[in-house]
Amino acid sequence: MKKLVQTLWACSLLACVPAVFAGEVKTISPDGRLSVVVQYGEGAPLTWQVQRDGRPVVGVSPLGLVIGGKNIAAGVRSAGTPVQMRIDESYPVYGVHAQARNRCNETVIPLRGAGIGYELIVRSYDDGAAVRYRIASKRKLRLDRELTAWNLPATAHCFWAPYSIDYENLHQESVLQNIPAGEALVNPLTAVVGNGYVAVGEADCRTFADMGLVREGNLIRVCFPASPEGWTVEGELLSPWRAAIVADDLNGLVNSDLLTNLCPAPDPSRNFDWVKPGRVLWQWWSSEAPKFEEQQIWYDAAARLGWEYYLIDDGWRFWKEGDKDQWQCLKEVIDYGKSKGVQSVIWVDSKEMRTRAEIHDYLAKVKEAGAVGIKIDFIPAPTPEIMRWYQDALEETYDLQLLCNFHGCVKPSGLRRTWPHELTREAVRGHEFHISRYDRVMPMNQEAIKPFTRLLAGPADFTPTAFVPSELLGYTWPHELAQAIVYTSPLTHFADSYKLYLNSPVEDLLRDMPVVWDETIVLPFSEIGRVAGFVRRHGNEYWIGVVNGEDARTVSFDLGFLQGRALATVISDLPEADDALVREEKIVDRGETITVSLRKGGGYVMRLRSID
Repeated sequence: MKKLVQTLWACSLLACVPAVFAGEVKTISPDGRLSVVVQYGEGAPLTWQVQRDGRPVVGVSPLGLVIGGKNIAAGVRSAGTPVQMRIDESYPVYGVHAQARNRCNETVIPLRGAGIGYELIVRSYDDGAAVRYRIASKRKLRLDRELTAWNLPATAHCFWAPYSIDYENLHQESVLQNIPAGEALVNPLTAVVGNGYVAVGEADCRTFADMGLVREGNLIRVCFPASPEGWTVEGELLSPWRAAIVADDLNGLVNSDLLTNLCPAPDPSRNFDWVKPGRVLWQWWSSEAPKFEEQQIWYDAAARLGWEYYLIDDGWRFWKEGDKDQWQCLKEVIDYGKSKGVQSVIWVDSKEMRTRAEIHDYLAKVKEAGAVGIKIDFIPAPTPEIMRWYQDALEETYDLQLLCNFHGCVKPSGLRRTWPHELTREAVRGHEFHISRYDRVMPMNQEAIKPFTRLLAGPADFTPTAFVPSELLGYTWPHELAQAIVYTSPLTHFADSYKLYLNSPVEDLLRDMPVVWDETIVLPFSEIGRVAGFVRRHGNEYWIGVVNGEDARTVSFDLGFLQGRALATVISDLPEADDALVREEKIVDRGETITVSLRKGGGYVMRLRSID
């Protein structure tokens, strides 16, 4: 990892923040457009508000924790002079772009309420705001509940999903006031506010239960579906960040690094140079549990495609061959893969390793068998204990140099910055919910929602690109190919059989498809729930992916991002057939306008290689 360069300095708030008076602290973003206003005082509640260009995007909203039955935001008073810190650093990241910039103003506000001293920490970024709480206690504290909320307009158009511990529920859309009151929701929740967007989420969740959301009137409040009765905290209480991404358009929303910015940098003593993103061939979706005697064929196919990895999914635990047990069988097929230049990722069940010692011992056996990555599935509900388990798993996988992919899991909270070897995780209603043998069909609006909701939290193991005709279920080949561009995942597990990829009309594109990007542009015609179009740059190449929803449409975009002329490989819908496509090679020029006709459930892909 590149060494981080950070400039931090503290100063009196009076010198750093223009507006300070009794009971109010304002923290202004570096560009001056966004401000976070915290208010408190005798007889007044503790609140925060987020303003953009002088107008509220998050209205006056409650803050606070209930500790041992006491509301620390009640009767709150100042307990010292607020201090501001300026942060400006850059760091590499795998995702929508290669480099992130963490630039903000942070204010630490000492407060006291209900006899408890604590700090409210506030950050103001150009693209959003966040708050968290710190109680420097050495005794046990009972956290009953959290009072933090976001006040949004009743008419804000929202995209949300009911809470589940695996984050696999369908997303829905409605105005805020029509979201069922009292029903737990997942985060991020994205809302259209005025002429822009606000996405509500959390960052740096390590010791708290996973944050759910619940609507109360115009408020979106914090709740803890996995730990509704609260829990006991020993020692310092440091809450996750409660964040609001604020963007003028979808491009700003998708390119926000707010959630990773709020997480710690990697330990400087740790080296992550061994982490290698890549493409993964995978058997389970197309043909269920992998069979021992078939594995060489799959490794051969991965090698032919030039893909870096093959995933051995659930089923290997039951392999037997003569006097060889499952571990000997596993090593044999992994060794064969290595001989073909293909590394192995291994599926495991979390029930095999619920303690730190069990994690180490079990994964050490996986490493000894020759694997370079792990997919951990069926993880329990995200209580504080389980969130600490995630951190134990990340530490152990780092020590063993195993790439990490969590499945049947909670959504990420930006900690891929801290642990770059966690390249992806599920927590999404992916291609496993579009499969005929389980009678599952993905509604066509979903793939135009999730890039602007769930994927704001981090990469998603959507497992894209099914070509088998019986599994298209209304989608087209160009749509399926575009999924691999639209859904960012530095470990991209392609869903279908190698038989559908090899000798296909797009085999060359599958061979060359990047999984990490240097730059991302959201095409202006994109509309949440209707159509999603992305330009992704990898080196000197641009890849464009468009997934369409429930209605046929015609969209246009220009190639102003090009430096000059380029050779374009174009993949588009065939009007009357799902399991087919139109392929065209042509020369295009900077600034040229491209018009695309998209079928219902259709898609579009363009690869651009410079020729100037």
